[in-house]
Amino acid sequence: MRKWLVLMLVIFGAAAYSLEAKLDFLPAVAQTGEHTDLKSLEHKLAEHFQNHEEHFTVSYKGNKDELAERMSDVIRASLRHDDYSAYILKSYVYTIRSRGDQSTVSLDVNYRETKEQTAFVDKQVKQTIAEIVKPSMNDHEKVKAIHDWVVTVVEYDQSLSYYTAYEALQHGLAVCQGYSLLTYKLMKEAGIPVLIAEGAVDTGEHAWNMVQLDGVWYHIDTTWDDPVVKSGDGEAVDRKSKPIRYNYYLKTDAELAVDHTWTREYPAASTSYAAAIGELSRSTDGDEAERFDRLKRQIGLHWLEDENTVANAEELRTLIQAAISKRTTSLQFRYVPGEQGFPETLRSAFEGTYIAVGYRVGYEEYSNDGALLVNIQLEYRA
Repeated sequence: MRKWLVLMLVIFGAAAYSLEAKLDFLPAVAQTGEHTDLKSLEHKLAEHFQNHEEHFTVSYKGNKDELAERMSDVIRASLRHDDYSAYILKSYVYTIRSRGDQSTVSLDVNYRETKEQTAFVDKQVKQTIAEIVKPSMNDHEKVKAIHDWVVTVVEYDQSLSYYTAYEALQHGLAVCQGYSLLTYKLMKEAGIPVLIAEGAVDTGEHAWNMVQLDGVWYHIDTTWDDPVVKSGDGEAVDRKSKPIRYNYYLKTDAELAVDHTWTREYPAASTSYAAAIGELSRSTDGDEAERFDRLKRQIGLHWLEDENTVANAEELRTLIQAAISKRTTSLQFRYVPGEQGFPETLRSAFEGTYIAVGYRVGYEEYSNDGALLVNIQLEYRA
């Protein structure tokens, strides 16, 4: 008797996979490489997915009812062996044919990237890492180099057409999935433990990465750190001339949760990177300590230190008045209260001085906590 079971599932939301399963209880063809437990079957499926195979068959000897009930879970588990394989997978259909305890599982798989395109990605990634990662770099410097390269060469695809690392490299355009896939490949090539995370932001579903440094996991979102590439009048701007942002660079769960959510379980990210790199710059000696301190400043983490932070309106007034009395010409600091009311608060800070002074101010969002990075140029009049 023939029985049919058709399932439509969505897994790994960012990739929008679909699944259809058909179960036929028919005589099975004898095959080699037979698997007798679901874990072994999972590993074999993972191997086929990572080999980018579109049509393949595996044999299983065991309880056919358990196999039918758990097959979709086994496939999901096999895809978690390699995030790249999972997130270029577009859809798959599997068929189970069983007789007694002998079963044959056949899969037809569609990928967003062809095998040749993935080979192109691998070649380009290897070349890129050879160019941007120097033998003398530590892992922290490697992560920054990769982050900076991705946000410089890739632009967000407003048409929502390009989803892969191949398209990111070929067209210079991709949505978040393409950013995270390319970042994943680059980190892997550089020897950095990495995974792809998925969840949601206020605009919908979203994907980013997590990396491990010194045994500690952090979130890193190259999509949301991508610099703006349009001027105020809509004209294109040279991407390499734009400052690189680190608002979503090596963040904890708590820091990222300000505007990201996720439902799958990922390694805990609970260590502040600012604290970690600060400790490294203090605990290492000589050149290595200087490198960590330089890296801290390049990322902008030194603005978190007390001497570079203005916490309220009174502190702002004190700072401005002291600068004027010393005829300081330039000020830069992190302003914690944020943008709301800042222009009025700044004007008030200049009141009551007996020195004729003008000022120009520029400020931008420092991070996703609302703080501002403020730059003030003071001009004294005779």
